[in-house]
Amino acid sequence: MSSKQSDHERQLEAVMNAMAESVAQASDEDILAEAAQEGQDADAVAASVREMLLSACKACLQEKLRDARKKYERDVAALDAKEYSLPKTSAERRRLLASVFQRRPELVTVQWREFDSLTDDDIESSLKQMQELGILDDLERDEEK
Repeated sequence: MSSKQSDHERQLEAVMNAMAESVAQASDEDILAEAAQEGQDADAVAASVREMLLSACKACLQEKLRDARKKYERDVAALDAKEYSLPKTSAERRRLLASVFQRRPELVTVQWREFDSLTDDDIESSLKQMQELGILDDLERDEEK
């Protein structure tokens, strides 16, 4: 950054600080009178500023949510791209998942209560996740013992 730009930025910052200080020191009556003199509706300006600040706060608070969503989408894409050694047919995959739940009932959650109504994609996705977590490998090792 050149010294001219740096000087310019310092001057601009000084002007902005002086303006902010001027507004901060002005009385409410002076500010309302100036707004009326310029033909502005103080209530409308206040509502606009309030809405802008609330919107900025909401955007800031949702940044973590957006980041988590992006990470989730990357993780799902990675799961889809990875090769898994699952049974070839949907009936075999359904039997495997039923077997997992029979041997590991602690894995059964509310989402699995209607097991018969699960789609083939739901079952395949769940088996991929279980394989990723090592659950299927653990079951195979238990069978070998």
